[in-house]
Amino acid sequence: MGKVNNYIDKLLKYIKKDKKINKEKPWLKYYDNTPESLNYFDGSMYDYLSESAYRNSDRNAYTFYNSTCTYKSFMKKISKIANALTRFNIVENECVTLCLPNTPESFALIYAINKIGAIANIVHPLSTTEEIKRALKETNSQVLFCSDVSMPKARDIKVKHFIMIPTSQSLKGILKTLYNFKNSNNMKLEDNMMTWDEFLDYKLEKDVYVKRESDDPAAIIYSGGTTGKQKGIILSNKNFNAMALQTITVCNKAVPGNTLLSALPIFHVFGLSIGVHSGLIGGMTLIIVPKLNTKKINSELKKYKPSVYPAVPSLLKMSLNGKDPGKNSLKDIKVAVVGGDYLSPQTKKEFEDFLHKHGSDAVIKIGYGLSEATGFSCTTAHINEEKVKTNSLGIPNPDTIVKICEPNSDIEKSTNDIGEICISGPTIMMGYINEDNETKKTLIVHHDGRIYLHTGDLGYMDEDGVIFYSSRLKRMIISNGYNIYPLELENIISKCKYVESCTVVSVPHKIKNQTPKAVIVLKNGIEDTFEIRNEIKSYCFKNIARYALPSEYEFRKSLPVTAVGKVDYRKLQNK
Repeated sequence: MGKVNNYIDKLLKYIKKDKKINKEKPWLKYYDNTPESLNYFDGSMYDYLSESAYRNSDRNAYTFYNSTCTYKSFMKKISKIANALTRFNIVENECVTLCLPNTPESFALIYAINKIGAIANIVHPLSTTEEIKRALKETNSQVLFCSDVSMPKARDIKVKHFIMIPTSQSLKGILKTLYNFKNSNNMKLEDNMMTWDEFLDYKLEKDVYVKRESDDPAAIIYSGGTTGKQKGIILSNKNFNAMALQTITVCNKAVPGNTLLSALPIFHVFGLSIGVHSGLIGGMTLIIVPKLNTKKINSELKKYKPSVYPAVPSLLKMSLNGKDPGKNSLKDIKVAVVGGDYLSPQTKKEFEDFLHKHGSDAVIKIGYGLSEATGFSCTTAHINEEKVKTNSLGIPNPDTIVKICEPNSDIEKSTNDIGEICISGPTIMMGYINEDNETKKTLIVHHDGRIYLHTGDLGYMDEDGVIFYSSRLKRMIISNGYNIYPLELENIISKCKYVESCTVVSVPHKIKNQTPKAVIVLKNGIEDTFEIRNEIKSYCFKNIARYALPSEYEFRKSLPVTAVGKVDYRKLQNK
């Protein structure tokens, strides 16, 4: 069977244990009710879930449309799946590939894979045939669990064990019948494929369990692809468990009895780490949604009634532009946790006003992080709302060190000087699969003896230790010797009364090398006329320094987005 043991061994030798650091942390003044250091669970993701399930056995672990499942029953489902997996003779550290949306089966499968000592290799269910093949090849994976949604691209892939799981597997009654009828073509199996029911039919009398350590790998998540070729990110049990405890610690609404909307996809670390694992460790009830109807996002929120709403900025904008859901329709939302992309202060305020207008007193808590850090590393969640600085990313999580350095070095920048955001802590990835050079360029040991993740993001830290984001390092535009940060221009242009949203990219210039180009979406009801375009250009001339003025303007009906809702600036850049 395929194994990645040798590669994991190399990574474990490369990544050294963190050393104690006594450097002053100016942000600690904001830790009113947050401990500086936490006592992390020593064990696997499955072990940590087992502990939570013991404490919350009779609570509902999840709801899925018209069905519910308690923690006790969920653990039984996981054990049944784990036992069925033994039919494939999977060995420790072997990769099992999942190409699935958010369903009870996909959630249980991740923990079952973890329980038997294997690694969940999680692929976007709408990946191309070549992307799925590459994920299988790079991890030597011989087992593929695939949904009906993925069948058009996955049907012809040759893999030793191919199991198809309908998205409707846990649906009941007419909902299931209608779904199966509508998607019947995708549910047709080839001779080499196995149904989910056939897979589960394998019985093992003795329960299977493989003891795993915190530093053992648990999952591989693939980067979003907006900065080049997708890379497989190896995350450990400790990475996920530490992220869960940090989330529960800083977010006081992540408690038993509250509900969490699990709609952000599990192939993205925000969805798996925050939207699934953190919620289950916190004893919450997950509201599992395979696919949000984003065109009707307000009615979706009204229908599902989450207490905690994890979202990306594009979802907030859809709410603001969507149909009014009615008075008190969003009263159940207690907090919105937003990450995955930059959130402007204007959108934050507008959405909070929108929530208040519809019965909720919730505020938005911002999280900054990336897949390589298993979620968010900085947040405004544990700062009293009146102390949150406008446009900031907040402060580091417990046990997390953030430095601002000269790009690709460990030389620290001065207060308020822009540099690369570098992060050290228990949620930092193990490395990239089969990318030794990329791993060594991204995980760097600094002079203080700690390993830092070099994020490729530019930002600065003020005198209070509060972090501010500037732009992607690769997005920085150098024009005639001047550093131009697209995000700053986007913030200015988006404040124009005619502009709904804006993205700034670079275009070649014969003399200046590069200049900015503004790609603009007008507000609803604003007609795209010569006069309006001239007014926007005049606004830019008045509010932007001459050296940073866009040399080109493009007006579009919408901006392209990635699978997780980020603006896909590379598509605009490469036009």
